[in-house]
Amino acid sequence: MKKPLLLLLILCIIIIIILCIRHCHCNPGPVTGNRTDSPSRAPQRIPDQLVVFYKHAPSPQDLTDLKKKIKDAGIDTLHIEVQRCENCTDTLMELWKTPHIETFVHAETVKGGASTGGGTHSVGEDDLGYYLPNYVINTPPEIIPKEPYRSRGQKFRTDTIYSHTADTVRVAILDTGIDPNLFFSYPQYFWVNKTEQANGADEDSNCLKDDLKGWNFANGNNDITDDSRDGHGTRVALFIINEFQRNNTNALQLLILKTHNKNSEGDMFNIMCAMSYAASKKAKIINASWGFYSQYYFVSPYEPIDAIITRIMASKGILVVTAAGNRIAAADDSALHAGIAPADLRNLDRHRFYPACFGGKPNNVLVVTSANDTMVSPSQNYSTTYTDLAVMADTLDEGSLKFKIPLVAGPPEYIAGSSYATAIATGKIAALFPMSSWPAPPSSPKKADVLSKLGTTVGNKTTLEHQVNGGKFIRHH
Repeated sequence: MKKPLLLLLILCIIIIIILCIRHCHCNPGPVTGNRTDSPSRAPQRIPDQLVVFYKHAPSPQDLTDLKKKIKDAGIDTLHIEVQRCENCTDTLMELWKTPHIETFVHAETVKGGASTGGGTHSVGEDDLGYYLPNYVINTPPEIIPKEPYRSRGQKFRTDTIYSHTADTVRVAILDTGIDPNLFFSYPQYFWVNKTEQANGADEDSNCLKDDLKGWNFANGNNDITDDSRDGHGTRVALFIINEFQRNNTNALQLLILKTHNKNSEGDMFNIMCAMSYAASKKAKIINASWGFYSQYYFVSPYEPIDAIITRIMASKGILVVTAAGNRIAAADDSALHAGIAPADLRNLDRHRFYPACFGGKPNNVLVVTSANDTMVSPSQNYSTTYTDLAVMADTLDEGSLKFKIPLVAGPPEYIAGSSYATAIATGKIAALFPMSSWPAPPSSPKKADVLSKLGTTVGNKTTLEHQVNGGKFIRHH
């Protein structure tokens, strides 16, 4: 009798051990040190690609030394393909391609030198430059629409168009493109490259042929048509245009740079190239209604794009208005596995979303979210450190704070997401800010100065001070 009981006990112990092993494998515990608990929980990246951002123009010897470092890291250097930004006037960024080259960021050879970051699991750095994988960056809607955007079939209202007499403000939208019907309905609100002609040539000598209305960095051509399912870029443009329709002040020029494909996916390299293009065409504001989550915990884990936004764009006199970010199920799941508490998933101090988390200092990055009178939308991010402004939503529907889409014909449509709050803020700033007060390069626009110049347009609510810096807000209407 004792023997069967003993065997049963042993079997139970074995089962318990197996369950414990499985549990430990699926729930590896909290973050320790300067990395995630698993490299697979880093942002999605394109295999075999390495973004190289030079601190200075590289010499031939610099490039020889870099290839040697890559070879010393065990990576094949005989078949490296080097791609530059399509706008070839930018010489500081390159995309290097060869099998497993993205692992170079882990190499000991890029952790020394005159480093500001000391080398990490997300970015490498040495005296020559910064190195990081080519991360995928999405423009996810807060709620996927039941019906796809009616591309090319959407009708737009042609409301009374103001005759703007103040300054012209050029705003670059880095997104999924634009519905051609919107361009034809409101052509006065879009930038046109007057130095270029539709002749297959390159009159402005930037290596982009016929970049008449912008450029498609996702596909490498001049077709900036919005082919995304939710018409993300088009709707961003609608909210910006609407602010100019309502305010007879500055004149608008929208510079459309398609950085995201039909799946609303972009990548780090092309986004940085598009920012460089926007600077070369004298944009004052960049609307960045996109981003990516990360569980890496140090001040600036993505030095190349941080340097582009907070140093290079700032030196060009450009303000970057960006989204605080929305709830994304996959990112939340990764964060929970990395030890972030469920109550902290929307808190940017704990669950970091970039480029929003580049805005923690009084710099040129202004971060926007949606709110009502008492709180930020439960499905959007907040932080008194990183979130600078809330936009009051028009309605609460199905548990989401939503905005009425402006300038569309037909029955009212509503949409949710910090992407559109960002666009409203961009439109307000561009329409109302006196450009005579805008700092001239290389001076940097400071977000606090920008908000203060808007005067009574920006209000303060004590009920929002626990989620938004100073409880600052603006209204959609």
